[in-house]
Amino acid sequence: MKVNFLLPGISPVAIGGYKVVYEYANKLSQDGFEVHIIYPLRADYEKVTSKGFLYHLRLSISLLFKRLTTNFSGKQWFALHYNIAEHWVPFLSQKNIPDAYATIASAWQTAEWLNTYSSKKGKKFYLIQHFEDWNGPKNKVDATWQMPLQKLVISRWLQDYATTLQQPSTIVNNGLDFDRFNIDNPIEKRDACKIIMLYHHLIWKGSKDGIKALEIAKEKNKDVQAILFGNDAKPNDLPSWIEYHQSPKNLRELYNSASIFISPSLGEGWALPPAEAMQCGCAAILTNIGGHKDYGEEDKELLFVPVSEPQKMAEKILELCINTQKRMAIAHAGHQNIKRFTWDNAYQKFKTILLQ
Repeated sequence: MKVNFLLPGISPVAIGGYKVVYEYANKLSQDGFEVHIIYPLRADYEKVTSKGFLYHLRLSISLLFKRLTTNFSGKQWFALHYNIAEHWVPFLSQKNIPDAYATIASAWQTAEWLNTYSSKKGKKFYLIQHFEDWNGPKNKVDATWQMPLQKLVISRWLQDYATTLQQPSTIVNNGLDFDRFNIDNPIEKRDACKIIMLYHHLIWKGSKDGIKALEIAKEKNKDVQAILFGNDAKPNDLPSWIEYHQSPKNLRELYNSASIFISPSLGEGWALPPAEAMQCGCAAILTNIGGHKDYGEEDKELLFVPVSEPQKMAEKILELCINTQKRMAIAHAGHQNIKRFTWDNAYQKFKTILLQ
């Protein structure tokens, strides 16, 4: 039984949304499905379809050149199953897509293409991992949510948004790999004021707010230490006392070295780093956005702060630095609660929907 996944392009570095697709692809492949992952050179439906033969020919030539000069595969940063077929195509017109039992769009651009496919490409699913107005015009993104595709959303707030558009959807929470991320260093033995945070250049990730919160906390308590990590290069204006790790191979070790994880993000679908940190025993301080609220309850499994208020985040950091018992209680409760999100549970629900 053949299943296609449509991605919006290649990514030579780890991206959470791609990781989720790769996890499902692996499990389907290991379960006997024939899995194809398709990467277009250009994903923009409107631009591609408005152009003529010469533009399409140039894209095909560009793709041929890239194939000769670039050895890309998702295997560069993810252990994709050996049976999975990866395809580079100039664009996502159905002539470039294998006939299949099901085809799954993974981003709003890919949903635009999927909506035009014939029944030969199988059942049409739309895996929605975020509201992607950060990556496209809101009206276009909304339009894809209203297409006749079966919508799988990864969090409650995304389902709530689908409901406002009068669209049915099914929640399939992401899974977490507890072999990859777990507690190695006992929570009780960690430095109380050691904080870890994902850094990203995108404004909506809120990294500047997070750094500001760390600076405020450091001014109040000299014991505050901080580790930042991310795929981006180290920011030039990062304070010298903050460690930075670019594309770390030892992320589990970094999480286990910290007591507190902070996420200052302005918007998420269902962010993986906070969950990974909770797997590894960090107490989480997160902005009170929809994409963080499936992780647990306020003041029980984690702490919430308002968006774009670094002062409030700094206050929570300082509170957990001082109140060791509260920090450890939140870290333990968060670790236990996050165990609900296993890949076995996610995949079984995903496969059941696929086969209905």
